[in-house]
Amino acid sequence: MVLADATFPTDIRIEKEARSLLNVGHEVFLICKKIGNAPSNEVVGGVNVIRIEPASLARRAINFALFQLSFVSKYHARAISEVVKAKDIQVLHAHDLPNVRTSMAVTRRFRIPLVADLHENYPEAIKVWGTGWKSKLLSPVWRWRRVEQYCARKAERVIAVVDEGKEHYVNDCGAPAEKVTVVMNTEDPDYFLSLPVKQDIVKKYEPFFTISYIGGFGPHRGIHTAISAMPQVLREIPNARLLLVGTGPGETEREFRQLAQRECVAENVEFTGRQPFSLVPSLVAASRVCLVPHIASGHTETTIPHKLFQYMALGKPVIVSSARPLARIVEETGTGLVFPSGDASALAQAIIKLYREPGLAAKMGEEGKKATQGKYSWKTDAAKLVKLYEDLQEGLAGKKRVG
Repeated sequence: MVLADATFPTDIRIEKEARSLLNVGHEVFLICKKIGNAPSNEVVGGVNVIRIEPASLARRAINFALFQLSFVSKYHARAISEVVKAKDIQVLHAHDLPNVRTSMAVTRRFRIPLVADLHENYPEAIKVWGTGWKSKLLSPVWRWRRVEQYCARKAERVIAVVDEGKEHYVNDCGAPAEKVTVVMNTEDPDYFLSLPVKQDIVKKYEPFFTISYIGGFGPHRGIHTAISAMPQVLREIPNARLLLVGTGPGETEREFRQLAQRECVAENVEFTGRQPFSLVPSLVAASRVCLVPHIASGHTETTIPHKLFQYMALGKPVIVSSARPLARIVEETGTGLVFPSGDASALAQAIIKLYREPGLAAKMGEEGKKATQGKYSWKTDAAKLVKLYEDLQEGLAGKKRVG
């Protein structure tokens, strides 16, 4: 089996999936890009990591041109093929649409199953991420939609991260419902809750009513909404502090800092930069309220972030935007409040409500803990992933018997 992604180890989802498959006896090989002085081959947590050497400048230019025609990276397809042949790979598991299309060229050659792990509605995602002018001109959104439809129909199995994502792949892309499995970005409580909470971090934020956001700083994340809510929040909660943990494109972070200056809340908004995952529990523990203020779009309405379940696992009340998966899960579990996407005043009112009603906030936090020990635990999603592979094994065994 091969998991293909940009880099490793850095991806929480891939790490959880790999651990779950290793635990039931699968051998896992992972192909990713080689960056810097990282070794070409190493074993990380039981995963056999194989890093692809970067291509020369000339080869990259040729590969880019060919990719625009076929959406297949010939360079990476050759590298994956070498591993599949050398290691006798039985299933190829590809993450995100560009890797899925490339991997499909390999699985057809070797006649092995392809699992398409589609984290989001990729065509909608690139609309909010933004891409270079060359990509926009040569591979516009409508072409990516065709690729997505093709991959969703042709892959042996498709993984979505929320029910709304499954609806998209079935209704919009034509994937048979029976081959789409929802494996959410839930948290592994045994692993996550074993990470130590550093009391010096908790103590640092004790004087404040800390409102935290932990994650990427893309323009679709709604961070500007959170910053714009702070003047109203501070009128009611003078010791409020907005803690923004993470990073993103330089120009995006500069815009957020400038917005904090314009709103006259720069002293009440802290940018920590990217922090090690091991510190996430400490930063969440130091918070009174945690945010997922994503702007509702075709992208955010078909996926779900890990941070929601991390907040819940640590018993923190959450405030989320009205993006469909976020609103559905928070309302179902009673773990927080929902505000209309992009509405800074409504977000401020939600924060103030939890400040004024600490009993409600505590109850919501407890409901979050319960939810992440049951339906919204990685144990539940790992079982679905393992079942998917059991079904594939049965299918492979059946083909051998027929052959």
